[in-house]
This record gives sequence, C-alpha cells and structure tokens, in this order.
Amino acid sequence: MAEKFKLNDHERETLIFNRRMIVAGVVVLLLLSGLAAWMVYLQVYRYEYFAARSDGNRLHSQYVPPNRGLILDRNGVLLAANRPIFNLTVVRETAANLDVSLDLLRSVINLSDDDIEQYRTRQSRRAVPHTSVPLRYQLTEEEIAEVAVNQHMLPGFAVEAQLVRHYPFADMSAHAIGYVSEINKDELEAMSPEQAANYRGTHQIGKTGVEKTYEDMLHGQVGYETVEKNNRGQVMRVLDRTDPVPGRDIVLHMDSRLQAAAERALGDQRGAVVAIDPATGGVLAMVSKPGYDPNLFVTGISRAQLSELNRSGHTPLFNRATASRVPGSTIKPFIGLAGLYNKVITPETVIGDPGYFRLSGRSRPYYDWTWWVDKSGHGPIDLQRAIYQSCNTYFYQLAVDLGIDRIHDYLLTFGFGQNLAIDIPEASVGIVPSEAWKRENRNEPWYAGETPYEGIGNGIFQATTLQMASAAAAIANHGVLKQPRMLRGTIGNDGEITDVIFEDTAASRQLLPSQEQIELVRNAMVDVVNKPYDPEHRRHEGSAYPVLRESGRPLEYPMAGKSGTAQVVEFQVDSAGNRDNTEVDEKFRTHAMFIAFDASEKSRIAVAVFVENGGGGGSVAFPVARAVLDAYLLPEQPQYPEVSTLASADDGHAH
Repeated sequence: MAEKFKLNDHERETLIFNRRMIVAGVVVLLLLSGLAAWMVYLQVYRYEYFAARSDGNRLHSQYVPPNRGLILDRNGVLLAANRPIFNLTVVRETAANLDVSLDLLRSVINLSDDDIEQYRTRQSRRAVPHTSVPLRYQLTEEEIAEVAVNQHMLPGFAVEAQLVRHYPFADMSAHAIGYVSEINKDELEAMSPEQAANYRGTHQIGKTGVEKTYEDMLHGQVGYETVEKNNRGQVMRVLDRTDPVPGRDIVLHMDSRLQAAAERALGDQRGAVVAIDPATGGVLAMVSKPGYDPNLFVTGISRAQLSELNRSGHTPLFNRATASRVPGSTIKPFIGLAGLYNKVITPETVIGDPGYFRLSGRSRPYYDWTWWVDKSGHGPIDLQRAIYQSCNTYFYQLAVDLGIDRIHDYLLTFGFGQNLAIDIPEASVGIVPSEAWKRENRNEPWYAGETPYEGIGNGIFQATTLQMASAAAAIANHGVLKQPRMLRGTIGNDGEITDVIFEDTAASRQLLPSQEQIELVRNAMVDVVNKPYDPEHRRHEGSAYPVLRESGRPLEYPMAGKSGTAQVVEFQVDSAGNRDNTEVDEKFRTHAMFIAFDASEKSRIAVAVFVENGGGGGSVAFPVARAVLDAYLLPEQPQYPEVSTLASADDGHAH
C-alpha cells in the first residue's frame, strides 16, 4: 500500500520549492547570461555595424547645388539673374503615406495633377536616396503658413528655399539668352560619371541659347553637407559642410538698350533683327518676334502653357534670327563682288536693261521689278547703279555669266552655307547651292533656268538673318570677316572683366575681295539710302531713299544698306506680261529684308532685318534698321515708335 502524502508536511514542501527555485534560478541565470552575451556581441563585436546603421538613420549626406553664374550685357545690366523662392519638397523614404499626404495638401494649397505628375518624374530621376525632390515650386506666404500648420501630419514634407533663374527682360531676350529648365534622364545619361556627379542636387540645366552653350561655365561645382535629421526627415543641424563653388558670371557683347530698341522697332510684326559689331564680331542685339517668356520653363512649364505655345500660329518658339530664309536682293552686293573677283565684270561694265532678261535661245522672260511699275527697265546700267537701284536684270545676267559653281565658291567666303558663329551652335547653316549640292541633296541636275534667280536671292539659296548681318559687317569692316560671337568675357572675384579671346579660324580667306572692290560696293550701298532723284536719269535714286525722304528726318550719320523682298509664292503672269494683283493671304505675302551698317571709316554696327510676310524691304524693313542704328549711334536722341508704320508703294518683286 502506497505511502500517503501529508498535506501539512512542511519539510517536503520546502524541499520541492527549493528544488524549483534552483531550477528557475538556473534558467533565469542562463537567460540572463545569454542576454548579456548577446548584448556584449551587439555592443562590442557588432558595434561598428550597428553604429553605422544608427548614423544612417540619423545622419544624411546631401548635395548642395552651386549658385548659377549671372549673365550680364556689355554695360553690366543683368540679363539672367537668380532669385529666391520657397518650394514644397518630399523625402520619399520618410513620407509615411504619400497618397494620404497628397490628399491633405490638395485641400490646403494649390496642388494640381500636373504638379504631382512632374514630381513623380523628378522622383524617378533622383540619383541619391534620402534627398528631397520638389513637389511644388514657388509657394506663396499663405501656402507656406498652411504647410507649417499641418506639418505634424506631413512626415517627409518640408518647405525649402532655393535660388532659381530669373530673366528680367522675359520674351525680349528669350531667343538670344535661352533658358534653363529641369534636367532630364537623357541629359544625365549623356554625361560622364564625373559630370553627372556634379549635377546631384541640381534640378536645372541650360536648354537653349547662351545658357546651354556656356553651361559648364555657368553651372559651378556642387558641394555637400552632412546633416542630422529627425524621424520626420526634418534637418535638425548641419554637422559638416563643403561649400559649393558658384558658377562664373559672364558678360556678353549684347547691349540690352539696343535689344529693347530693336524689339520696339519690329513692333507687332513677325521677324528678326541681328546687330553686330564689325570690328569684333560681337552680337550687339538678337531679336526674334514673337518671343516667349523663358521664366515659364525654369520651374517646369505646365502642359497647358506648352500646348498654348505650340498651338500658336505665330510659332513663338521658332528662332527667326538663326533659321534659314530666302534673302531676296540683300544678296546682290555679294553677287557683285563675286563678279568683280572672278573678272566677269569690271566697275565700268554696262548692260542694257529693257525691263527683263532672257536666256540665250529661250523665250521665257525673267522680269525686273520695274516691269510691274511701267513696263520699262533701267536702261544702260553699271554695277554701282545696279546695286543702289536693285536692278534684277543686271544680276540675272551676272549670275548666268558667273555660273552656279563660282557663285557657290565665292559666297562661302562671307560665311554663307556654314555656321561661322563661334558660340551659337543652333544656328542654321542655310543653303548655298551648286551642281554637286543639287545632285547630292535632290538627285537632280542643275538646270540653266535656275541660275538667274540665284543672282537676286530668290532661288534655292537660303541665309539666316544672323548670316546676313555677319556678311554686312564684313563689308562694313572693309572686307575683314569676324565670326559672330555672344561672349565677351568673364567676371573675376575682383569684379574685373577678363575678355575671352576667340580665333577667327573657320572663315575661308582665299576669295576675299580687294579694297577697291569693297569700296565700290560700300559706296553703292551708301547710295541705296542716300542717293536722291536725278532728273537727268530715270528713277536714278536709291531704292530706300524715298522712305528716308518721306520720313522727314535726315540722317545724322553715314548709313549704307541694301533692301530685299523675297517671294513666298510665284505670282501669276498673264499673256501680256501683267502680274496678277489679286489680294493674297498674309502668309503668302513677300518677306521684307534690309541689311545696313554705319558707313563711317571705322564702322561701329551692322544690322540685318527680316520681317516675315511684311511686304517691301525698302518700305518695311528699312525703317526698322534705321531705328536700330539711331538707338546705337545716337543714344541721346529720342526714339521714334512709328518706325514700322511708314507706308509706300510696293518696292518690287525682289529688291
């Protein structure tokens, strides 16, 4: 029979309790020993690893973008500045619930779907984690206050100050200065690793114009700093910092006052004006109208704004100053020089002009512009008179005598058919046709009937307003061609300007005209503007002189020029040789051109004007050119806002 357990057996109960306490103590001791060992392992053997992870959660390295260099005109006027704005930014890693936060923000500030879409694009391009990405640029004071009030519900969101580009002259200088905008993935991928590293923390890059050409100079060198952040991603303090190196300030040849005068002179007309210093090649003014506000692009243009620009029938994004156009009769002085150089003509060579030209063995006439006035020509005429009266017949004949290949070779001398601009890479090269060019580009032979039109600038030949200004500057500079350039110099830490020296290496020099030839053409171009009517000779006056006379304001400086009128569509001619005068839509009206320069011994400025669908070059483009020269050469004189309102009879088919 088993022994019964006594409930009041205190000795046995004590023994059992003590045994259990020992076991429990051993277990607790083992657990504490294990915990202590684990803590020693973590704190001693794994200290560096976990310390690094802890600092990684608390300490962050972030890049500090440099201040972009300023762009100034020749007189120190700011063309591109930096201004502070406040942006709403997001650090995605610390934003707990992005969609909820965005919904909250929509209710307190103006946050559009376009803002969110652009943010997601920026986020996808972000190269460094734990860095902030802009969600909304340029918050108002009220919006900053709203974000601050709701900050506790917006982890990962912050308001940050930033310097961004600002263009004080807006659309007036857009095509010359260009603009900066957000850097895209393709641009980053096109960079070397070293270059890409320099754009970490930078959201913008030069896209067009001077901003793009001198991006490396303007951007500067990125800096970095180590900061301590709280669990909401807010910076608590800066622990270490390497300051960025700001971009260099640059000075252009551009004169902002002249730029404004050229813009006013064009008025509401579509077109372009380019002014150049003949002695240096410096671009004094470059206007293309209509323009656009480059400030729209700086922080990201909206879809609606971009769509509005693209839908505009006036193509404001198109740079008319650097795009090719048919130059009309502004090419005639250069065709004349080609004839003199190749000894096809002399200054005394005279032809008879009955009002039209015919190729040998052909019945089709090539009409002079006088034919549309009174069915007559200029009569006996030499080169000088052919230039200042813009005689088509003379240059039809000269072009045929030269042949297209000699015309091609000589026009290259003045920079046509190539982009000689040193720092305007987006400029068109234009077209200087030849037999080989036509075979290569159009798979057709050159036809004899095409050559006469090349002599008056209404054939295949195309040149930009920039090229025409540069070529005019070469004549103004007595035959010495200086390549166009925007940059004058850089500003050092001492505030002094260091001029940048460019070598004129791209121009072909083997066909440069002699001084006698240049002076003949210069004098003829002076007569274009200044030659009055001579009763002993029919219509013996410069093609621009009537407009000068009707203005009632005589010139206060020596001026030379050449008008040009380029057809957009061919006029219909009836069997009697009469041109159809039916009204045409504006888009089919002739383009007006004028080249001009200060004709003093040391010329200070040369100008080319293009007015799209403007009409006659003498009546429409000449007043614009004169207003630009007045503004530069007579700075103390009042400006004349009516420069483009003078009206006169259509000055012809192609002069």
